[in-house]
Amino acid sequence: MNRPIRLIVAASAAFLSLASLSACSSAPRAGAVDTKALENAPFAGAWTSDLDAATLTIEPTGLFSIDVPARGETPARSVVGRWNLDDSGGIVTFTNLGSATACAEVPGSYAFEVVRDTVRFTKVKDNCPSREEHMAWGWKKAKAE
Repeated sequence: MNRPIRLIVAASAAFLSLASLSACSSAPRAGAVDTKALENAPFAGAWTSDLDAATLTIEPTGLFSIDVPARGETPARSVVGRWNLDDSGGIVTFTNLGSATACAEVPGSYAFEVVRDTVRFTKVKDNCPSREEHMAWGWKKAKAE
């Protein structure tokens, strides 16, 4: 193949790749996040566990983290994951990211209730014992610093 034809073929391939990426990014994806629902979630923000003073931070971006402080011989640890609401808005599902040391990509679903400065989660289904233990306790709204 001579040089001008190779350049045309390469340019065409690049254009088709960009066009397909553009089409994919603008098309709705299965399981796409409803950003409005996330922003309006009553439990978004920072919370402190009644169990062990761990901090649960729920971001309106669809990410959450649980930061457990060190205790005695047990070192501090953190978990980061995704969360989303079901269509009814009454069940939240937490899924630890693949980089988590415990329960990576294992979803856990919970009903929730926010009363004044406390959120309580009631397990619907979760096969992650450490997350299940933390979620069984109440979480108090963290004070703004």
